[in-house]
Amino acid sequence: MSDQNNLFQKLCPCGCFNSFEDQEINFIKDFKYWFLILNHKQGFLGRCLLILKTHKIDELELTEKEVMEKHKIYCCWRRAVAKAFSPDKINQAQLGNDEDVHKGHLHWHFVPRYRRPVYFAGIEFQSDTPETQRLSFSLVSKKFIHPPELRKKIKQEILKYL
Repeated sequence: MSDQNNLFQKLCPCGCFNSFEDQEINFIKDFKYWFLILNHKQGFLGRCLLILKTHKIDELELTEKEVMEKHKIYCCWRRAVAKAFSPDKINQAQLGNDEDVHKGHLHWHFVPRYRRPVYFAGIEFQSDTPETQRLSFSLVSKKFIHPPELRKKIKQEILKYL
């Protein structure tokens, strides 16, 4: 395992996210109980994951300090994404259905949504239409992985305001 792929192992010693590629590129910020990463699938510009450092699989297991820090991180991230990309709304999801990938390890998806065409670095990202607003996220989300160079630019734009 390369040094950059050891990053998540250091932050999340249970190993649930070791299989994530380009860890150094996607890593945004380390907090006491959580770490924030850019999702490698940027169908919706600015999409991120907030991952708990300790292995827990249900929100009921969270301590008050973990809950409070999660809220503070979300608020900071929300303000940064608003300044960087001006989304029209935000979806939050605590899923856990890819247990084969992360063993149900608790994490949140922060997904900016746009009701108009949105461009960054000369690329058009996904926006909602009346038709897509009625579909589930899994049917709307573009599934391809964006190139590392583009993800670096997106990450830098978020970090300017975080």
